[in-house]
Amino acid sequence: MIASFLLAIVLIIILGIYMYNWSLNTVKNEIINSSTAQVSFYLTSLEEEIERIKILQHESLTDEYLGKLAVRYSIMDEYEIMESMRKLHQRLVTIHNSSSYTSNVSAHILPIQKTISSTATVSPIDMDKLDQIRVPAGETGAQLVQYKNNLYITTLHAGNAGLPQKYMIEIELDMAAFQEALGQFHTYDNSGSFLIDLTHDIVISGKGNDANVRLQDLVGNYHELKSGNVTYSNINGQKMYVVSVKSDYLNILLLRYIPQELIFVPLRDFYIWLWVFTGAGALIMLFYSIYTYNLIHKPMRKLVGSFRHVESGNFNVSIHVNSKNEFGYLYQGFNSMVQNVSTLIEQVYKQKILNQRAELKQLQSQISPHFLYNSLFLINTMAKLGDDNLIPFTKLLGDYFQFITRNASDFLPLREEVEHARTYSEIQFMRFPSRLTIQFEDLPDEVKDIQVPRLILQPILENAFKYAVEQTKVKGLITMRFQLEDRALCIIVEDNGTNLSESKLSTLQKLLLDKSNIETSGLINIHRRIRLIYGDEHGLILERSAMGGLKVTLQLDPKASV
Repeated sequence: MIASFLLAIVLIIILGIYMYNWSLNTVKNEIINSSTAQVSFYLTSLEEEIERIKILQHESLTDEYLGKLAVRYSIMDEYEIMESMRKLHQRLVTIHNSSSYTSNVSAHILPIQKTISSTATVSPIDMDKLDQIRVPAGETGAQLVQYKNNLYITTLHAGNAGLPQKYMIEIELDMAAFQEALGQFHTYDNSGSFLIDLTHDIVISGKGNDANVRLQDLVGNYHELKSGNVTYSNINGQKMYVVSVKSDYLNILLLRYIPQELIFVPLRDFYIWLWVFTGAGALIMLFYSIYTYNLIHKPMRKLVGSFRHVESGNFNVSIHVNSKNEFGYLYQGFNSMVQNVSTLIEQVYKQKILNQRAELKQLQSQISPHFLYNSLFLINTMAKLGDDNLIPFTKLLGDYFQFITRNASDFLPLREEVEHARTYSEIQFMRFPSRLTIQFEDLPDEVKDIQVPRLILQPILENAFKYAVEQTKVKGLITMRFQLEDRALCIIVEDNGTNLSESKLSTLQKLLLDKSNIETSGLINIHRRIRLIYGDEHGLILERSAMGGLKVTLQLDPKASV
């Protein structure tokens, strides 16, 4: 329930965040598109204006008075010269006044070496300037030329039929007018624009531009910018959107920059309400979580905790019932169930313990007769031969049977079990002194006093004697060593017997795994007892020894309580 409610609230919050981001992107795109449209419109208008000025410039090449001054100046009287200059000046002034982007219009008459301008009437021709402002051959577009950081539009009368050039019309563009026109883009605080003549790398800063905003901070290489590009810059810690539009006809790039914070102004109230909505949703989730925690989760956790106590074997658990709701009914049912189960388990457990103890006693009793037979036969033989070892042998044999006939407890310290195994080994060594070598590793101090089942080592040694000594002609070698690992104590017995085939080893391994096997003597006896006490992960592991015989690994749990 809590997860479903939280999921619903989270989805609503995500939807609100999505709507906010969508609105933000929409407003941002609208502002950028509007800015791009304004910049494009201005450049288009500028192209049309320059083209109109060029048309007027070309029309002035055919001016009647300009032609007279260039051709007939030497035969004209003074009045006619003055009148022609006045008429030409009026035409130049008309062109000058026709556009706010012109600062001066001049006619350079080469035959008479005079310049007539809209602002300074008549003056001598500046040939250096004339050479500099001529349009280079092959240039296309608006054919703007640069001279002393100013832009000019020029056209030259080339003459007819190979005659010399006669005159040039020069129009000087007004940089201040461009700055004034660019001021229209200074509609927001810290916003502005730059007009860049890409042909001559002339940069015109719009009126009202912040002096701290430099072109090189806005863009890197402006020659690589394309029309309609929108880039982002960070100037003095303030993020800027930079819109660029290019005029191919003029080869001019217009940049307009807008602070990013202006885009967030229309959404400021919406942004506040988004946080209010998010905070309200978080509070609702908090109160609902506390409410459902006390109503459902806390009682449920108490019930689950009680079940876990029962799972761990603790049946002395009861839940106090202090309510009449559904959980009160469950608590009463749980208490009744635990009481009934505890009674049944106690009955079954006691019966199982009694059965296990009887089985252990029965398994233990199977070990003694086998060794007794061999021992009596050996005493008989030693008595007939008058062997001097008869007395110590009978003493060892007495110690041996005293150990296995004690019924005080089914468990004893490991050091006593190992000592009994040594006693058994000494008995066998006295039987085969020339054919047997026995190596016992010292028992680690930390495991000497752990409780283990009785008679778990002697049958393993007995098996090794039987197959490594009695049935082989080579000298037998039996070793016992101890390995203490993290969760297991391994007692390893190995022999160098030569009669263990792979098929016989495989058969022994299968017998250990066969739970239906009714044979309970020898190694199978020990394996079944260990697993019965310590669990299925313990017992015997049978492998081929590096010495050639059988390797028996007995795994015990040194930390288990028995």
